Amino acid sequence: MPEKKKKPEETKKVSRREFLGTSLKAGAGIAAASVASKFLRSDKYSPHSIFASGEKKLEYTPKAGLAPGMIGGPAGFEGAERYQYSGDEAAGRAVEGLRKLKAEGDAPDKFVVMVPPGAVGHWESPFPEGAPQAKQVFAEETGIEIEVVDTVETEQTTKLIQDYQTGARAYDVYSYWSDETQDLAAAGALLNLDEFADKYKPDWNDPQWGNVGGDVTTTATSKFLGSVYSVVMDGDYQLWVYRKDLFEDPKEQRAFKDQYGWELQWPETWEQLDQISKFFHRPDQGLIGCTDLRNQYWGFSNWFQRYTSFDNPNQFYWDDDMNPLINSDAGIQATKEHVDSLAWHHKDAISWGWPQQYANMAEAAAAITCAYPNMPKFLDAPTSPDWLGVESKVYQKLRSGVSPGRVHNGVLVRRTVWWPSIGHGVASNGRYTEAAYLLLQWASSGKVSTWLVANPAGYYDPWKVPHFKDPFVIGSYKDWHIKTYEESIKRSSPPIILPGVIEYRTAIDTVLQQALAGQKTPRQAMKDCADEWNKITDRKGRDKQIEAVRATRSAWSTVVDRPTI
Repeated sequence: MPEKKKKPEETKKVSRREFLGTSLKAGAGIAAASVASKFLRSDKYSPHSIFASGEKKLEYTPKAGLAPGMIGGPAGFEGAERYQYSGDEAAGRAVEGLRKLKAEGDAPDKFVVMVPPGAVGHWESPFPEGAPQAKQVFAEETGIEIEVVDTVETEQTTKLIQDYQTGARAYDVYSYWSDETQDLAAAGALLNLDEFADKYKPDWNDPQWGNVGGDVTTTATSKFLGSVYSVVMDGDYQLWVYRKDLFEDPKEQRAFKDQYGWELQWPETWEQLDQISKFFHRPDQGLIGCTDLRNQYWGFSNWFQRYTSFDNPNQFYWDDDMNPLINSDAGIQATKEHVDSLAWHHKDAISWGWPQQYANMAEAAAAITCAYPNMPKFLDAPTSPDWLGVESKVYQKLRSGVSPGRVHNGVLVRRTVWWPSIGHGVASNGRYTEAAYLLLQWASSGKVSTWLVANPAGYYDPWKVPHFKDPFVIGSYKDWHIKTYEESIKRSSPPIILPGVIEYRTAIDTVLQQALAGQKTPRQAMKDCADEWNKITDRKGRDKQIEAVRATRSAWSTVVDRPTI
């Protein structure tokens, strides 16, 4: 058993003014978040919007239609048994635990759960035809209803801190960007879940039912100082997509080889990617070479990919003593590449967000991009969703590849990044914390989460081993994309996951935007960011930050490859 952690009342609270003053109002970050909120809430443009939602009530008896030995799960449709569970599985242990707590008066009649708008459909829209709602299954198995409270993504953390600091207890379960777990845990708002995880044994690291990458993924998305505070519910990994029809065109293949001396294929290194992007950049013909984002708030994830591949197995943001490593040849070169690549981007690349990126690829107007995992789901389809605004011209013309990287002494290091993804946590001062934890164990279990992710009414993207084997999920995300997706997770690095994350990421975002605009050289940008990072570290407490950065080391992939090109 791990060392017993302090109870919530023993944790020093950070004032709401202090927390918001140092984090949520961190310069350009909050302005960018406000813009992001506008797209994410937009039904017209957002692939993260709710496509179907409702309160349809179905005739459903939990015991009817269950496979032998199963105690719960959905029924009423072909394939339902894939999502049913026994009492010996994580979801079953959660249900039985909740029944016991309910009988003892230690569980509520209703949970109030904060969720982003794009996730409401997972809980409230029946999927597939003939199925019950997820929250209906939970209610009939445990006797506890779920009230889903729609809260826009960029307002979640503010409302969460307000709820915690005022003691309002309006929510049993919170929702937030996963990388903000560190700030929220340090502030005392999230409950340490180690005790309940030890007792009920979730399947997060199970090789069959758990996270792709096992504890590396759990640590990256869910832990603070080695303890679990968050339950990941979304796989927002940045994945590379390209035009198969262009790459396989014999005329293009001959011209490319004549110019660069190697066969046109998905690249393994950044240099190769840049050559291909430059080759296909023909704006006068309506074709952009590459459209991985360069705008504020969303574009820095692409800098992370270039930077973190600069060493074997990883180029870290800080050393073990919290000295920034970005003010180095690696940071300067990654920034130079980030800026130089504007030459084969759209002329408005600095202001483009993913709505423009998705629409551009749908118009067959780019050769390569890096986007959320759901791009093929929406664009490689015979009928385009209404929010896209155009009919996709790339149906059956897309493929995907693992992020490019760098070769170090014969070893190829390729790193993608997850950003930002949705996490859920238990309110540390809640009335029914054990029961609330069990709701999250049930929802994040291998079988239940697969059913939730398969539902097209919400935007949780796959992240667990069984998701990539499920026929409903594969049907949505495409069989050719699934392998790329799974392999990319294994080779992922985290974004910044330290207390003060919003301040740190605002600092890097700001200098990258200045470099892209020509206001700073790459060298000056990295120096200025390193100086600002040191100031943030000193404000937060250098000794505490050193402890935190050392605890995150196990969140980084060590998977490497051998170059073949």
